[in-house]
Amino acid sequence: MTTLRTRLWWVLGVGLLLVLSSGSVCAQNLRYDNHREVAVPEYATVQLGPFHSSWAFLLTAGYRYVDTTGIGTDFLFAGSRGRLKKDGSDYPIIIGFDTRNYLVIGPHTDLDVSLGFRYEYYPLDTQESEFRVFLPGEGINANLSMEMSPAPYLRMRLWDGFAWQMDYLDTRGLDDRYGGRRFENISNRIGLDGDLLLAERHNLGFGVSRGDRWALDDEWEDQARVTHSGYLLYEYEVAEYMIVGLRGGLEHIDYPESDRPTTLINDYRVDLSTRLTERTTFNVFGGHAMGTISGSENSMEEVNTALYGAGFQTHLSPNLQHGITYSHGLRGGYQWSLEEFDLLRYDLRWTGDFSRWNLYTGWQTRDPSTTNVNGYTDWASGLLCEVPLMPAASLVGSVRYNERSNDDEQVTLLDPELTGDYDTLAYKLGPVVRLTDELKLEAFAEHIERDGDNDQLDYTRDIVSVLLTYRHEL
Repeated sequence: MTTLRTRLWWVLGVGLLLVLSSGSVCAQNLRYDNHREVAVPEYATVQLGPFHSSWAFLLTAGYRYVDTTGIGTDFLFAGSRGRLKKDGSDYPIIIGFDTRNYLVIGPHTDLDVSLGFRYEYYPLDTQESEFRVFLPGEGINANLSMEMSPAPYLRMRLWDGFAWQMDYLDTRGLDDRYGGRRFENISNRIGLDGDLLLAERHNLGFGVSRGDRWALDDEWEDQARVTHSGYLLYEYEVAEYMIVGLRGGLEHIDYPESDRPTTLINDYRVDLSTRLTERTTFNVFGGHAMGTISGSENSMEEVNTALYGAGFQTHLSPNLQHGITYSHGLRGGYQWSLEEFDLLRYDLRWTGDFSRWNLYTGWQTRDPSTTNVNGYTDWASGLLCEVPLMPAASLVGSVRYNERSNDDEQVTLLDPELTGDYDTLAYKLGPVVRLTDELKLEAFAEHIERDGDNDQLDYTRDIVSVLLTYRHEL
């Protein structure tokens, strides 16, 4: 572990030297200045007095064919793993509705309510029909949020996030739509954040929240949980391009529907964020975390670890940017109480008028607190792209590679995902044609290969699909 962390910091240091660009230094903002201002949103297409809204309906229908081969086919279908239940043809029908709504309540108070709904139906039963509730767009972090300023120099935000979703999780609890088990759940998180401007360069921030997750199947009752958390932070603007801060947080996790032990996490950290040049931002943090476990027979009662990390982002041009982040910390685990983790990720993005590219690679290591589950390392890389073919058509493709390496420890485990290493390669390509402003045709071919130390994990899958989507905005 020490060698890995040394290499990660070396990558960060070299990367920082490579990406710094010349230019004047620009200002950094206290969190107090980042609250949403009361203003009519750009997305609004319907207006009624102080109420502004957008409504969109969509309908998708088409054809899909799936073929799976390999020794691991039985492991997939007999174990109900992955989104697909069986091979063959199907005619998916997807109905959707997205809405964003904004209400101006007063000069310093507003309300934003945003929701997205989807229902996917597969008449030939090659996949479970699915209903989802989610956030309908990028940059939205809550279904309901209210900005308010109850007193001078005090800004507060009340928020609530709700989701009804179908996750597909592997044995480690990570998303795996190819071979993960189906986990239908409802979650809700409500919270209050605030910032008090003590002086021109001094900000005091705070926040409290409660999160609930309900499992809709009895086999997942150990994942039903209630989380209470709170934090207090202080920020000081050293100069117009640099901010330092102190933060303390507390999180309590309880599992009311199972006999899993409760967990309490305390963390304290120092942060520094700065704009090194006109195009480059940099942040670094360090601190300490302590986790306490109550009611477990095979876990450590207390876990202490250092918190540290760094990251920067550079705009190489108006269309091209890249960034790298690294962090080490402590958090609640999947089927174990706590886990220490290391995360390193690099992103390179190009966004043009008609094309986009995204190249990424990332490593993560996790060390569970329990004594009967081994740790592991994940490496994931990929390339996503969209290239124009003509004014109304483009070619969309992706290549993804993931490698799982399990620690070689003396533990008795029956699940091949916990004991054997494996890798997954998936690539997808197809055209997207905009027939009209409201009608879109897309087709793709996708190939997935998984290869592991255990033959049960070996399989190859091919998917061909053609879909027609109608989307109407009021």
